[in-house]
Amino acid sequence: MSDAAVVGATLETGSPEPEAATEPRGVLEVDDVAVEFDTDGGRITAVDGVSLHLATGETVGLVGESGCGKSTLARAILQLVPMQRGSVRLEGTDLGALPRRELRRMRHRIQMVFQDPRGSLDPRMSVSTLIGEPLRVHGIGDRASRARAVAEAMELVGLPTAVADRLPSELSGGQQQRVGIARAIVTDPAVLVCDEPVSALDVSIQAQIINVLDELRDELDLAMLFIAHDLSVVRHLSDRVAVMYLGQIVETGTASEVFTEPRHPYTQGLITSVPRADAESAARLQTARRLVLGELPSLLDPPSGCRYRTRCPYADDECAATEPPPEAVDHTDGLHSLRCHHWRDIAAGSGARPSSNSQEHAP
Repeated sequence: MSDAAVVGATLETGSPEPEAATEPRGVLEVDDVAVEFDTDGGRITAVDGVSLHLATGETVGLVGESGCGKSTLARAILQLVPMQRGSVRLEGTDLGALPRRELRRMRHRIQMVFQDPRGSLDPRMSVSTLIGEPLRVHGIGDRASRARAVAEAMELVGLPTAVADRLPSELSGGQQQRVGIARAIVTDPAVLVCDEPVSALDVSIQAQIINVLDELRDELDLAMLFIAHDLSVVRHLSDRVAVMYLGQIVETGTASEVFTEPRHPYTQGLITSVPRADAESAARLQTARRLVLGELPSLLDPPSGCRYRTRCPYADDECAATEPPPEAVDHTDGLHSLRCHHWRDIAAGSGARPSSNSQEHAP
């Protein structure tokens, strides 16, 4: 029996049976979620009508600029911040409709890997205690089975048994993140939410952690929401990609579709801005500057109509007047969709990326 199977067999949880869902699209279904906050300057909508789904064994990459709402969405999915509307279904159960006690009993099925491994670990606990803490909190197993599950989780993430009694301060950054990942998988979750899990690590360590997550997804059959700024990492790890801008998903599709044929101007700008050491790097940078104009607007006063129109070289009066609904790209069976009034004209007139005179089309 594999290590993954042993972990699953070790942990008998007695969690509630999932409620029956109508035609579920995956193990995690997020439907029309909105999150608002009160600030000194007024009320803001940090997440506005986001819908997505994850299937078992699938990784969805979530990308976008800092401040676009990615981490807030992650916390809303885990019910760590209240939602103003929408629903989050985990294995058919509406998490937002559960009483607090029942919600707590479901939490072991959806776990999070945080951006800052040092900040997410109690500095006074040993590695083995940190990894076993979720089992104790959720009342999973007895002392012997918990010890076995901790040892198995450490092996799965590549932590030697010699570090079991060490404190987080005695570990490297990569080892600390491995502890965070082991703590997340020890409860046998169905969904793993990874919020910038490698951004705080050295480049030499990032690839190791990415490989660990990739192997765990395959071995444990996890559904994974992977939030990151590094598009090359997202492309490597993800089956599908969702691009977020100012609280909304503006484009989503398979990783291959989004990275090879991006349709939304914002997505095109993000992809062309990725540095590459070749003769065309300067031209790509100029294209990115034309596609992503100015600064991110304030959530206190978001643009009318299309959220991206104040930075888009193709925006016109229609973009200011009406918000574009999600629209499926032809011949993709609905897997590739975006919010843009003019994506067909953009593609027909200048291909996937605008030409050097795209500023002529600016409002």
